[in-house]
Amino acid sequence: MFKGSRFVAALASLGLVLTGAACSSDSTTDDGPSESRSIEHKLGTTRVPVDPERIVTIGYSDQDTLLAFGDKPVGVVDWYGDYPDATWPWAQDALGDAHPEVFNRGQFTGEANIDFEGIAALAPDLIMAQYIDVSQDAYDRLTEIAPTVTTSPDYPDFGMPWQENVRLVGETLGETEKATDLIDGVDSALREQRAAHPEFEGKTAAVVEAGDPGTFWVRSPNDGRSRLLTSLGFVIPQQIIDLAGDSDAFEISTEQLGMLDLDVLVWNTGSSEGASDQIKVIPTYQTLNVAKDGRDVFVDDPIVSGAMTWGTVLSLPYAIDALVPPLSAAASK
Repeated sequence: MFKGSRFVAALASLGLVLTGAACSSDSTTDDGPSESRSIEHKLGTTRVPVDPERIVTIGYSDQDTLLAFGDKPVGVVDWYGDYPDATWPWAQDALGDAHPEVFNRGQFTGEANIDFEGIAALAPDLIMAQYIDVSQDAYDRLTEIAPTVTTSPDYPDFGMPWQENVRLVGETLGETEKATDLIDGVDSALREQRAAHPEFEGKTAAVVEAGDPGTFWVRSPNDGRSRLLTSLGFVIPQQIIDLAGDSDAFEISTEQLGMLDLDVLVWNTGSSEGASDQIKVIPTYQTLNVAKDGRDVFVDDPIVSGAMTWGTVLSLPYAIDALVPPLSAAASK
């Protein structure tokens, strides 16, 4: 997923396909009948308890979606940011006084660092694994611990739109109506901003992050950062679409910066101190019209950058409020 850009990180189509078919039924255990529902996902079909009480999330940003439903996980994975309980400011009210076990503090290697023993020690009755690539082997090990639901089969890893994430979690929890309400709330805010800013409509744009010296990561239209722009009316150029394929980002060199001479360019720099200054003095970049005209937006605030990077139902309202004004200023030039 994140390749070298993970350290610099996290909505075009609103008519999305429902991914998981959920239905309630009864199953029998050694202790007698217990209710469960069947959830379809990328790695199979899982029967989950109707009222799970001990949920562990292992995706990088999965805790946000669960918290949006009012469910507090007993275990979460730390992505980055070094916040208490691996919970960023936009989600702290939803977490309240809960203190989940935090796995992988300061580590970003995904499946390789799944703490199977630590998860098992929490005795979960449900494991959610959406914003992470999970192999069949890892999935099999997780299901030995508790029923596990992965991502939608309809999208590449890390490419499931936030709306579909909410729907899938809603189905898993038996909260489909609440899922619809949560989606409608954020989508309404996006529609309002799009209507209020006709200067966004049809303008070409991209989200870029600095990688190793002399390299940059261009975000795919499948990535949530790009989807935020397209949901506001911006357009990702076809060249970027073609180069990205199913990946969430692709790498370019300084010599290839010309492909970023767009109507608006968003630099997601908030996770790398001094990144903006280093980019602005690159001679190749200074020759671009988007730079000369001031149509570039540098997202230097770590929390705003994080809200865009996470791209969850909880973080997006924060990102929208912070990013629309500078995007409007850039698109109006």
